[in-house]
Amino acid sequence: MSKKITLLNQVTGPLFIDIANEYAKKYDEVILITGALEPTYVDLDKKVKVIYKIAYKRNKSYLRILTWLIFYLQTYMYFFLKRNISEVLIVTNPPILPFLGGNFFSKRKINFSLLIYDVYPDALYNFGYIKETSFLYKYWDKISKKAYANATELITISSVMKKVVSRNINEDKVKVIYPWVDISFIKPLQKEENWFVEKNKLVAKKVILYSGNMGATHDLITPLKVAKDISKTHKSFHFLFIGDGVQKKSLIDYVEQYKLKNVTFLPYQDSEVLPFSFAAADFSIVSLGTGAEGLSVPSKTFYSLAAGSAIIAISEKGSEIEQLISKNNCGISIEPNDVSLMKEFLINTSELDLENKKKNSRSLSKQFTVNNVKYFVK
Repeated sequence: MSKKITLLNQVTGPLFIDIANEYAKKYDEVILITGALEPTYVDLDKKVKVIYKIAYKRNKSYLRILTWLIFYLQTYMYFFLKRNISEVLIVTNPPILPFLGGNFFSKRKINFSLLIYDVYPDALYNFGYIKETSFLYKYWDKISKKAYANATELITISSVMKKVVSRNINEDKVKVIYPWVDISFIKPLQKEENWFVEKNKLVAKKVILYSGNMGATHDLITPLKVAKDISKTHKSFHFLFIGDGVQKKSLIDYVEQYKLKNVTFLPYQDSEVLPFSFAAADFSIVSLGTGAEGLSVPSKTFYSLAAGSAIIAISEKGSEIEQLISKNNCGISIEPNDVSLMKEFLINTSELDLENKKKNSRSLSKQFTVNNVKYFVK
């Protein structure tokens, strides 16, 4: 009997391409339903059949929700009209996608696994978007629990997330597979050998990098306040923000208001630039919104570790990132809005200590390589 699987993910980035490719090695048929394949350093196996639905729009809140709903409905109709579906892997992207497993898949006797990147509706509650007493929260929570119960397997991306998910399900059903990055692609580079550093005039600087989505829940004003405080006293530090998001304009306004010369903003970089942009950093910022410490792990963490950067995690106590940093001496974890501690860390970290932390980051990254993808496919 041939092995077939359908993969559901509205945004297919490098990690999920790795996952699809791994299934293609061991399955006779692999179908990927997605909104977009992100340009990246890894190619999707030609054996994988791609079915495109609506792409995710992130620039405005109403567009995010609208494209979530449309993708969900398109996917629902695909399975409603399709027969002989034997196995499905659902990703929480969009976060309402597990609703398929809450009712529909069990009625059709479709076996499915859930890959949980973010825990919903908890994330929306913690960020203040919905109330715990609201109908939406209660309904979402009920369907999520049902999907967890119906799934053959739940996969989370951190041990802290496993504890959160296991509140409602037998923890033996929950498997942890950490994210990864190709550490031969993302690796440390000397600044003198890095054209990106040369181009942006950062050779003589200690670079503090934030790369990624500048969403409303990320504490990115704290680094800018530090930049303001040390702009005249410690001119060797330079803060580099790469990416986009709803918060970007207010961050740029802050820089312009205080005429900060030690901050640069750049747009998202092409995939072939990533090895050079991440390697430009001496320190890399990873920011988690308050309440998200057990609900998410930013993938940029693993890029920064691979590039050999000291990590500055802005997170409440108890996050997976805080545990990794404290166990491996590769940076510092500070709570949101703690300007003084971040400033002290930057100023008081000696050259020798910084080099040790950067080496420790690179060493830790070897635990999060593409070999992790093998744990997905039985």
